[in-house]
Amino acid sequence: MNLKLKKGIPILNTIVITLLLGFVFVAFMLRPQNLDIKSVDFNTIADGDYIGICQNKILFAVVQVKVKAHEIVDIEILEHKASYMEQAKQIADYVCSKQSLEVDAISGATLTSDTVLKAIENALEESK
Repeated sequence: MNLKLKKGIPILNTIVITLLLGFVFVAFMLRPQNLDIKSVDFNTIADGDYIGICQNKILFAVVQVKVKAHEIVDIEILEHKASYMEQAKQIADYVCSKQSLEVDAISGATLTSDTVLKAIENALEESK
């Protein structure tokens, strides 16, 4: 085997391993985290439209919550990652139908569910 090739293989291996470790580190740092969703007393919420925002590292949700007579009548997802928009709308529908933030997360989209729920919570907290 050529002497130059023998010297280049360890260097190439080191470069490849360093790149892989770098990608793993960046993926770990950008991974969204589980969020603590608090319950909200709907009796304290005045009628109106409220905007809520939640950024969970790379996930970002903006919602508009419409409240009438101390009930959520509509939740519109204004902004969310397109590939999870259907799941975001499902979780918003669950909140509207149950009139509570204590709903089960969408299977396979737990972090998306948490991000949308936190945005809804932030909107309702804004009303106080």
